[in-house]
Amino acid sequence: MNYLQRAVCYISRKKLKSLLLFLIFTVVNCMVLGILGIQDASEEVMKNLRSNTESKVILEIRQETECFTEDDIRGFSDIPNINWMNCLWSEQKEIPVLEAVMGDEQSDQLFTVHLQNRVDKDSPFEEKIYRLVEGDFPSTSNEIVINQMLADQNGLNVGDSISGDYKIAGIFLSGTERQQTEKVATVNRIENQIYILADESHEGYKKVICYAAEPERLDELAGELDERCSGKAYVQANDTTYQKTKLSIEQTGRITMFVLAITLITGCLVTGLLLAMWMWGRKIEIAVYVSLGIEKGNLLLQAVSEGLILYIISFCVSELLTDSLLPMAGSSLGILESTGGGWKADYAGSLFVLGCGMCMIVLLTVIAIFPYLKKHPKEILSEMEG
Repeated sequence: MNYLQRAVCYISRKKLKSLLLFLIFTVVNCMVLGILGIQDASEEVMKNLRSNTESKVILEIRQETECFTEDDIRGFSDIPNINWMNCLWSEQKEIPVLEAVMGDEQSDQLFTVHLQNRVDKDSPFEEKIYRLVEGDFPSTSNEIVINQMLADQNGLNVGDSISGDYKIAGIFLSGTERQQTEKVATVNRIENQIYILADESHEGYKKVICYAAEPERLDELAGELDERCSGKAYVQANDTTYQKTKLSIEQTGRITMFVLAITLITGCLVTGLLLAMWMWGRKIEIAVYVSLGIEKGNLLLQAVSEGLILYIISFCVSELLTDSLLPMAGSSLGILESTGGGWKADYAGSLFVLGCGMCMIVLLTVIAIFPYLKKHPKEILSEMEG
């Protein structure tokens, strides 16, 4: 009977011991593979965060008489670290075909028209002050978004045209329209705010928000934009959202690495102690095998094979458990919840774990059995008799 057959027979004969070692291996492997999955998801979130960052530099004209020209905009767009820009302009104007919701009786019947490259960004809609109750944000330059009370007063709905030039794409509410006092100027009332998608034909903007492609270099981008503006505009960097999210992800990573370290240390200690106790109980068996002429190297291979067989089986079970349980565990981690449904174990990392685990089993087994292999069989037997 070779060493592999003896290893299988020993595992079958010592069912309780084998089951205990198998469960320890399974728990440790599940935790290690789960932590690898969390780390992989964290890296994916960071990658998405960098590509869809909210980090931005806000440029706002200092003097009312000045504005950002098309040459300024083209110059900004040449900067590599700018992902995209949202150019803003607002003006107060009369719209004869619309009846404004009146505020202060002494104020003119004017509307505030907001032109933006994206209406859903850098506006009360992004801050959840306004919310669309019908329709959608403008997708072309002839589409607008108006307040529901203004629409009701003028008998308008989504899809209607205003004097044939503009089409109503969406209708919004803030919920605070009726809380405004009668002293609010007509042009400042929420009902009289109109949002339009800016097109290339518009010349001059009062505010430009530059979104960074690499948020880590936001200060560098702010400095370059400040230099190009030459004192023409206020320059302010804003990466609060990115920093908060980054901090949360880094904290999650540190916690998981701490748990990984504790798991590995505990797993190695428990496994090493169990193997040491079991090898102590098998020293007579080892002495007998050596007395029968079986080489010590062959006995070492048997002991190593026992551990490796149990470890490989437990690893396969752990891989299946991790694949099924990892998405559910991910949903409980708030910052990573958005990726939880698509979580999978990192298979490259899994192979690394398998290799490291097998090496550790070999090392612990050698340490546990070595004291009994180096002794002469007569010495072991005499110790037992004493």
